Amino acid sequence: MKNVVKNAVTGKGKSRGAVWCGVVLGFLLVNCSGQKKSDETKHVDLESIYEQNMRDSVLATGWYYILESENGFSRQLEKSDAFYFIDPKPILVKEHFKVVKIETNFQGNDYLSIQTYERYKNIWADATEKSIGKQLGFIIDNKLVYAPKVNARIESGMASLWAYDKKELENFKKQLE
Repeated sequence: MKNVVKNAVTGKGKSRGAVWCGVVLGFLLVNCSGQKKSDETKHVDLESIYEQNMRDSVLATGWYYILESENGFSRQLEKSDAFYFIDPKPILVKEHFKVVKIETNFQGNDYLSIQTYERYKNIWADATEKSIGKQLGFIIDNKLVYAPKVNARIESGMASLWAYDKKELENFKKQLE
C-alpha cells in the first residue's frame, strides 16, 4: 500500500537552483517494508547527548533547532554555501527512529523516509509546531545535510530527506541504522 502524505516542509540548499524538498507528514497508511526495529524502545537521555555535544563540539546524528542567533554550533549546509547556527540540544536522535527506508514518490524521485517510535511522536509534533515558519536541521555524522522550512505541525512522527541521489540516500540510511 502506498503512503498517503501531505507536504509539510520545503527545504533549501541544493546547488543548481531551488529544489523542492519536503518533510513528509501523513495519515500513515503505510506498509512498513523498510528497515524496521523492534517495538521495544529504550530511553534515550537527550540531556547526556547534549552534554556530549557540548564537550566534544560534535553533533550527534539527529534533528536540531536552527537558531536565529550566533549562539549555536556553526555548520555549512551540504551542497550549499549557506551556514546555519545549530542548537546543540537535539530534538530527536537516530535511536528515536523506528523505520528508515528509501522510497520513491509518484514523480520517480527517491527520498529517505524516517518514522519515529510511537513514544517520540509527541516530541516531533511539538518541535515542528514550535518551528512553523522556521527551519530545522538534520545532522548526519556531524554534518548539516538538510534544513527544511517547517510549514505545519507533524503529528505522524514522519520525516523525509530529499534533494539527494539514491546512492547518497543509501549511505545516509546505513548511517541511521
